[in-house]
Amino acid sequence: MDQDTLLAELDHPDNDHQQAAAIQLIEIGYNTVPGLIEVLQHGSENARYLSAWALGEIRDERAIMPLIGALKDESEAVGNWAAKALGEIGDEQAVEPLINTLTNPLANTRRNAAAALGWIGDNRALDALISALQDDDSTVVGAAAAALGNMGDRMATPALTILLEHPDEWVRIRVAKSLGQLADYHATQPLIHTLDDEREWVRYNVIWSLGQIRDGSAFDAIINKLTDPSANVRRGAVEVLGQWRDPRAIKPLRKLLEADNDATVKTIAHIALQQLGE
Repeated sequence: MDQDTLLAELDHPDNDHQQAAAIQLIEIGYNTVPGLIEVLQHGSENARYLSAWALGEIRDERAIMPLIGALKDESEAVGNWAAKALGEIGDEQAVEPLINTLTNPLANTRRNAAAALGWIGDNRALDALISALQDDDSTVVGAAAAALGNMGDRMATPALTILLEHPDEWVRIRVAKSLGQLADYHATQPLIHTLDDEREWVRYNVIWSLGQIRDGSAFDAIINKLTDPSANVRRGAVEVLGQWRDPRAIKPLRKLLEADNDATVKTIAHIALQQLGE
């Protein structure tokens, strides 16, 4: 099919036809951008959001201003995909419009704007993303936390550590991981306190983050997680101890190797002991 036919297929009543046309337009790439922009601005709702998605995948700078305009589209789906597309393109022109979108009444659009700002990584968004940690929608909070981790500015550490007690498990997971990305030793003690979280993947990400921070004051707390009821958490603790190469871990790891009933944990423990020179 030629390009005009593919653009028309974005409005086909069958979803499979729509998706197939969008994928083919993405594969064609550069030459489809003007047509996709035209559809983004004047097409049906369905065609507009597919165009936004395709433009994000193509990542052509000609789409930046039309996508910024689409942030205010009356369709939630179009606004969502426009925000995501701007993040994928990664141009700084989108930073201020995306910051403004963090106050959009639609939670999904705020979430995508937060994620996009994290992908772009411009520090002008730092204060706005820290404020977004107070959003009343947990998906927005999680996206803002992840974005702050991606940006790597330790000014976010105090606001993130407070959220280690957030009621939503996925927020706590994203916060824990972001603190590891920031690798700020000020987060060590709050992370240690979170090692008793009831959810295993929170504990796992806390251990990973402590491993990234490499604060020796966390050594005993990580050793204690070698007896965690979750094999995933024990595995994470073993991996960190192997990476740290602290000889104090040899005896506890030998004991684990003899007693643990999980094959993967035992394999990782064997590798960790090799890292420690055993």
